[in-house]
Amino acid sequence: MAGTGRRKARSTVAEESVPSDAAAPMAAPMTADRIAESAKGGPGLVVLGPQDLAGGAVIDGDGAAATLPAVSADSAAPVAGLTARVASATFERDGYKHLIKAAEAVYSYPANGTRLSLPAQKMLNFMIHLAGSQNFANKLYRMPKRVVRGNHKGNERIFDALKEIFDSSLVVIGPFRGRRSRAELRILSSYVRPEEEEDSDAADIHFQFTDAFLEIQRSSQLWAKLSGPAMVKVTSTYALKLYEIGMQRYQMDYPSLELDIDTLRKLMNVPEGAYKDFGILRTRTIDRAIAEVNQLAPFRVSMPEDKMKRKGRKIEAVTLEFLAKDEEEAAETYLERERHSAGRRARRIGKVDTVAPADPVEAGLADLGPLPDADDVTALWAAVLHALKGKVPAPLLAELEPDRVEEAPQGGRRLVLMARNAAVADTARMNHWPSLKSALSSLTGGLIEDVAFEVAARKAKVAKAVSPET
Repeated sequence: MAGTGRRKARSTVAEESVPSDAAAPMAAPMTADRIAESAKGGPGLVVLGPQDLAGGAVIDGDGAAATLPAVSADSAAPVAGLTARVASATFERDGYKHLIKAAEAVYSYPANGTRLSLPAQKMLNFMIHLAGSQNFANKLYRMPKRVVRGNHKGNERIFDALKEIFDSSLVVIGPFRGRRSRAELRILSSYVRPEEEEDSDAADIHFQFTDAFLEIQRSSQLWAKLSGPAMVKVTSTYALKLYEIGMQRYQMDYPSLELDIDTLRKLMNVPEGAYKDFGILRTRTIDRAIAEVNQLAPFRVSMPEDKMKRKGRKIEAVTLEFLAKDEEEAAETYLERERHSAGRRARRIGKVDTVAPADPVEAGLADLGPLPDADDVTALWAAVLHALKGKVPAPLLAELEPDRVEEAPQGGRRLVLMARNAAVADTARMNHWPSLKSALSSLTGGLIEDVAFEVAARKAKVAKAVSPET
């Protein structure tokens, strides 16, 4: 496997790859945004060949390292890596709307040719994010079932997924106690399944990670920032893995990735022995995963034909390119995630199925899903601006900035726009509120039916809210 960022030069495509250490630990706490800024332009993936793994650590199911140097009992506690700091800041700000996952975990793959099911993979991402928010402490974690439950109302699937994670092992390539190592390790050391399972969303699930899994995560310096609302709508294990890799790479200076076919199969969790022919592998897994990711992610992924490496007629390696979408594409992505999932595959393959959206009043707010995050609100506003061209004066629209989507006091949801001053808010409310409201309702299928205007607070003044209903 080879990355196109900063990497060791090799004449052949390597078998494994490892996210490299991006930066030294910082002396003072930082916000997620500042930490992310400091890591921009950092090293990409370092290419490791089989010769690099000689003497590395292979960790057994109990987490015991076979060939690592001994660490004294009085050694200082490990300093949190950037991934743990970003996870903590992100969790405090966004909860589960954005999930932070160490790059080492993103590029891991199941041991012994097995793979986790889609529900188990999604659940594991939520679990890792929760642990990262607490510096990957070695403890029994508690997470509300509503976080991972989705639309499924029973508990059986939740605990089946937990048991699946408990029974599984991962191969992780990355730094371990100062050495780059190949670690084969168990994920969970324990989980709790109550004898009488409650159906209430207020109930919790309890789990604990293994020491080795936590230590690798804790020392990580690179991460992927996943969108919770986008991740839960992915429908295949292949697409989910491709989405995770893309979210780790698409904002890098060199966001492409070269993979030999064997490594590609492992990373995408293709069952061992399945789809041995590359043509079948591509049509059954890769192309379908690319199409789904391009429909839901903030980037576009492609696999250029002219960058495939061949030996005779055999494809030996491919290059995946991850490029950020432009404003219009990002807006369309947001709208797609808000549409009914029943017609999504048809829209993806060009056969449009029209599904009437449920009436928000009849469906109830509980069925509308999570509130959009900041990225989605920005994309929605871009779509509104496009829809309002020629209908609302452009100078007025330029004085409005999207702030958030919130539950409206009268029911339903509304988009809150921040106005430069009170005069702009009053003009928009009195003259253009119906146009804005109509565009929002049309674009979101009735999920967002209103718009409100707020004026940014100055100094000690409290923000002034202006809305047709208030």
